[in-house]
Amino acid sequence: MLFVLQCLTKQDTHIICSILTAPILIVLYLIVGRSSNKQPTILFENESTAVTGRNQYWRGQDVKMNQDADESKEVDSTSASIHHKTSEKKEDTKSSSPSGAKLTLAEIANSTLSASSRPFNYIGDINPTKPLPWPSSEKDWHKLHETLVQRVKESDELPTREFDINNSRLPQLIFYGDSITEGWGGTSFGNLPSKGRMWNEHEDLEIRKIFDTNFGKSSTWGERALKPSLILGISGSRTYDFIWRIMNGEFPSSSLLDHNVKGDDDYDTFDLGKLERIYIVLMGTNNLGGGMLPAPTLEGMDAVGRSILQLHQDNFPGVPAAMLFSELLPRRDDFRAEKMCPPRCANVTSKTPYKSFMPAINKVNKELPRIMEGWRDDFVNSRIVLLSGSTNSTSTDEEEEEEEEDGEDSPTKITIDTAISRYKHNNYTQTVHCGREMFTNMDDIEEYDTYMPDRLHPNAKGYELWSHCIKKGLEVVMDHQISLEEEVVEEEESR
Repeated sequence: MLFVLQCLTKQDTHIICSILTAPILIVLYLIVGRSSNKQPTILFENESTAVTGRNQYWRGQDVKMNQDADESKEVDSTSASIHHKTSEKKEDTKSSSPSGAKLTLAEIANSTLSASSRPFNYIGDINPTKPLPWPSSEKDWHKLHETLVQRVKESDELPTREFDINNSRLPQLIFYGDSITEGWGGTSFGNLPSKGRMWNEHEDLEIRKIFDTNFGKSSTWGERALKPSLILGISGSRTYDFIWRIMNGEFPSSSLLDHNVKGDDDYDTFDLGKLERIYIVLMGTNNLGGGMLPAPTLEGMDAVGRSILQLHQDNFPGVPAAMLFSELLPRRDDFRAEKMCPPRCANVTSKTPYKSFMPAINKVNKELPRIMEGWRDDFVNSRIVLLSGSTNSTSTDEEEEEEEEDGEDSPTKITIDTAISRYKHNNYTQTVHCGREMFTNMDDIEEYDTYMPDRLHPNAKGYELWSHCIKKGLEVVMDHQISLEEEVVEEEESR
């Protein structure tokens, strides 16, 4: 090295200096150059953990809108995959106006962001009752499914909390569904939702807090539950892939209480003291959103309820089952209904699109009570509650007609005891009429938008409102042996 320095400082042009100095200088350059060009690890971490946003399968066939000509075209699977990656990088910059304000619904409907996140994928010819997972190429969906399977396994391995069985314990809550159910955890496909969801900053944290306060560890229910609640929702789920999910690991298999096994005849009545879990289910709107008609959508929802009840009966013979099954929530994302045409059009010849999802939703919801009566008949050791957006009394039309014939001035609400006594095997289906707590009967669209800003998914205010409906259903399942609205009443009185 000293010789090299001498050669350099003396500017010696001797051939020996040239021969010996050159290789040494090259080595020094490589060492220093690599060291100075090394990238911080955080850049690669950010790249590898970037939020993936909407899944390609959920989006269906990618559509890129030609805004100048107001046209759209389908792209092949290769370009769709490329566009999927690039559109998510553009999403943050295109989900806000130049002034920084959120896009309006009209702007979302006509923007490239909107087109890349909600193209139409027709599923009308798929069997809504046959278990079918998403394609293996849809890694986000399968990764989240594996996460939920692991969540169920961990719950099964967790010891049951010990309480006075007669007074203190409450069943474990299992929340099943699609994006609205997954939203209880503040996520979509396991990540923060895209800005098209129109949530405020940190709203995901607020929603998680609402869940914890109402159903989690900090809630009246959570403090007394045999095990913590499980949120098992995946965005975009339809009836057929949901059935596949619960048949492939997303169904708890651990018994929570010790039961003396007897003959089947001893277990043909519902016994609240043996109840271990309550399934809270919301499923079906994505069938309609994929162009499926109300009748097959209803078939799929029927299969969902029956699959859960059958799995419960197979895994826990003699243990009563309880379910809160929700009507489809109202959705007013009319721009998505219009994008279904073609092929799903109000008039195929003239290519006249549907203007709203609500007629189809109303048809499905109207038939749900009949479907659920079939569940009660076939799964006698069960208690099934329908969460409805209507505001009618809990008596049925037939009961109201009987009361009118008896000369009563007005129909009265049927009591829980009366409902139980009317049905064989001490089982019953009961409807809880939640009204605006299920985002119905709101005065105007502006009020609706305060709870569902993208007109499909609740925000924090929407989840808080919906939680009251769910708690009413839980009280009915438990024969009003627990009041879940006490804390809310106390808070309102203290204001």
